[in-house]
Amino acid sequence: MPTIQGKITKAFEPRSGQNDRGKWMAQDFLLESYDQPYPRRCLFSVWGEERLIQFNIKEGDDLAVDIDLDARERNGRYYNSVRAWRVARITPPQMEEMPAAGQPLPPPQAPSAAPIGETAPIGEETAAAPGAAIGPLPPPGDPLGGDATEDLPF
Repeated sequence: MPTIQGKITKAFEPRSGQNDRGKWMAQDFLLESYDQPYPRRCLFSVWGEERLIQFNIKEGDDLAVDIDLDARERNGRYYNSVRAWRVARITPPQMEEMPAAGQPLPPPQAPSAAPIGETAPIGEETAAAPGAAIGPLPPPGDPLGGDATEDLPF
């Protein structure tokens, strides 16, 4: 299943209870991805006291979390569950510094001159580039290139 990487921004209070299978314990965590400039957030759960002790997740931890996704039905509605089954500590990637508010953005990079896709071998003719002028443009004031005496039907 998927692996998500990011920083734990919130560790919620653990929950516990008793059911027909015995005692259970779970805790939810909010992870914020490293995606820039728009990071994503994922709420996931860790089930089982043994896993909670083993993973020892704290706010501020940088983690790679392997998750299982599942949907459960209750009273005709479906609910997603995101459960962690493996957690690994990682070092966060080095982020590029974003300009501070009020500072100008760096100039955009010029697109490469190489065409997208395959190129023709050297010495062979190539088709006109997309967007290239095919014929003469109509004179100014006559955008459709038709007879100027024509009138619209309405």
